[in-house]
Amino acid sequence: MSKIRPILYGFFHPYCNAGGGGERVLWQAVEDTLKFDEECKVIIYSGDTDSSVSKILANVVKRFNIKLDEKRLIFNFLKKRHLVDPRTWPSLTLLGQAFGSMILSYEAIKSFEFKPDVWIDTMGYPFSYPIVYLFLQIPIIAYVHFPVISKDMLNKLNFSLSIYGVKQLLKYIYWYSFLIAYKLVGRLVDITLTNSSWTNNHIKSIWTLNRDITILYPPCSTENFVNPEEFNNKEKWTRDNSIVVLAQFRPEKRHLLIIEQYSIFLSQLAEISVAPKLILIGSIRNDNDKDYVNELKEKSRKLKIPSSHIEFQLDLPFNEVLKFLRTSSYGLNAMWNEHFGIAVVEYVANGLIPIVHASAGPYLDIVVPWDSKLQKQVESTEASRTGFFFKDKSDPDYKLGFDELNEVFKKIINLSDEEKMEMSKRGQNCVLEKFSNKKFDNEWNRSLSKIPELYYYNKTTLFIWIIVAIISFTFTQIL
Repeated sequence: MSKIRPILYGFFHPYCNAGGGGERVLWQAVEDTLKFDEECKVIIYSGDTDSSVSKILANVVKRFNIKLDEKRLIFNFLKKRHLVDPRTWPSLTLLGQAFGSMILSYEAIKSFEFKPDVWIDTMGYPFSYPIVYLFLQIPIIAYVHFPVISKDMLNKLNFSLSIYGVKQLLKYIYWYSFLIAYKLVGRLVDITLTNSSWTNNHIKSIWTLNRDITILYPPCSTENFVNPEEFNNKEKWTRDNSIVVLAQFRPEKRHLLIIEQYSIFLSQLAEISVAPKLILIGSIRNDNDKDYVNELKEKSRKLKIPSSHIEFQLDLPFNEVLKFLRTSSYGLNAMWNEHFGIAVVEYVANGLIPIVHASAGPYLDIVVPWDSKLQKQVESTEASRTGFFFKDKSDPDYKLGFDELNEVFKKIINLSDEEKMEMSKRGQNCVLEKFSNKKFDNEWNRSLSKIPELYYYNKTTLFIWIIVAIISFTFTQIL
């Protein structure tokens, strides 16, 4: 790779000003990249045209405590971000977003005077890869938070001799065709990093021709949160009797389920004073999020949850969120198939006892049975427990064997102080070992160090190249 000018790393993340876990990965990766090569510059491909560079970077500090050198950052604001918004494509959403991401990536590379030397997709738009490959022929790094489509989706379809069955068959053909296309574009990726065991297993089963697929857990700053001295020489649990829910206010985070289950729990108590207070903390992105919060507040009133037992905290700065994490007792995540769950790691690192849905990242990677002496994951026993799991009857994969959330609430109020302290310490040892920023930094740098060895040309078969060329030619004619 020529160094006549500084190397330009292009990060494709159209929603870079959002405050979620994906953005945490983006900005940590940007920081690491700038440190990895002190002469390089970073291009951020963003669709946040309603904001400014200074405001975006101020939010990065506020939300993630990451300070970046603005002089080494170049922002390319994209005008066609609406084309990757699912609301733009009420029908054939997968296909629409795929086409939209191709247009958006073409806008990114066409409208900008500097050609990036490396394309890094940290948000998950795989159909940008054919455009980048054809027009730039540079290394592509993909950080995958979840597969765009998976074989599990196909397996859930049911066929029958009915109108419904015919629709299911047509959907199967549509999804299967899309899965084939997803396999092809995956072949164009040089380095694939996945955020969890769940995602890694799915991507390996789809991108079978891609050899470099590894797990890179998101950076969770666990070394900055863990306080190993907190429970030393203590006999009592001194934290507030409260449950923190740290999640963006979006329906898929299932705040409504939490409120409903909490209401059931309260109704079954003889004395409500023993119930932990429910504190919902999250960021607001737009009017839809505001409406959602108002809906949640109205629901809590209808269920007659006392105002003394529920609290909403919106758009808090990082230091105020930290206060809640360091003083509360429990951390709750209700999302089904949360592919990783940075908030859960933050719960555990700060000493909270996690209550999580028994699926994906929280179940497979984070709230795992742990032996603090051996510093490794072990068989599940009461002596190795690091948290609590639940399932709900509304889950697509619901099955018996796990408590419902209201039943878990009943269990935690009966924990002894000693049980809480031991569980908290085990969890902290686990996340400190697995999810520190240092570990992310080292693995990210290792990936960047592979770039000079990558082949820029002839990465795919001629057949795939022809498909890419046809698609790209058609696409440019439309524009």
